[in-house]
Amino acid sequence: MPLDSITRRKRAQKRGSEASGSSKSLQKALRILLHMGEYGPELGVTQVASALDLNKATVHRLLNAMENFQLIERSPDSERYRLGLKLHDLGTKAIESRTLRSEAHRFLVEMARRSNEAVSLAVPDRGGVVCLDRVDSPQTMISVRTVVGARFEAHCTAVGKAVLAYLPKEEVSEILAAKGLRRFTLHTIVRVSALNKNLRQVRERGYSLDRQELERGLSGVAAPVLTQNGRLLAAVGIAGPTVRFQGRELDQQIALAKEIAARISASVGEGVAS
Repeated sequence: MPLDSITRRKRAQKRGSEASGSSKSLQKALRILLHMGEYGPELGVTQVASALDLNKATVHRLLNAMENFQLIERSPDSERYRLGLKLHDLGTKAIESRTLRSEAHRFLVEMARRSNEAVSLAVPDRGGVVCLDRVDSPQTMISVRTVVGARFEAHCTAVGKAVLAYLPKEEVSEILAAKGLRRFTLHTIVRVSALNKNLRQVRERGYSLDRQELERGLSGVAAPVLTQNGRLLAAVGIAGPTVRFQGRELDQQIALAKEIAARISASVGEGVAS
């Protein structure tokens, strides 16, 4: 067998072995996490290792790794381990997302019918803004279609900016640092200072606008779905040809977006921020 073929085969075997090792470590970490959830509230390394028939050093290493992601935390009193609050945060978001999508869909259908445009429901996600649901109108005439589960360009879409406007500043900074302010058209906001000014305006008026910032000839409006204490749940947006987002028609779309956002908020039992 040629030397090159042998070298390639060895490299492939090494990659396969590393992938297998990573998979096994992940499975062990998940077993530890589930075990602690069932048999907690606090467990020591020896207890976990014995119950799951794992090496103590392995358990200690995986617990420390999960602690770095706030999935596990160490009790300051006993030095034992317990589930981290990040799991509660993730669980709450999972419940909210399921409730939001099921409750909001009928409103999105109405929104698409009344606006004669494409409408969407967006939620914040780690590192960006994600499309949770979408409904197209028979009149929809746009080329940029964000599918359910895909990420919106946060800085140059109406729903993206409606979400950013109500996130903590540090989260916004992380998103912008990771994604950047990519230019799509002459109207795209590409300076952080200008975007921050725009986001302040969104908070002041209660809605956001996309003025051909992602695609020439495409515009949109969006409104945040808020709890009574002002916490962001999601944003609802309408997008369509710019010629239909001007003057009186634009005012009607803004009013509709704000109305639907308020009704979704009330429907999930959280109420709307005043």
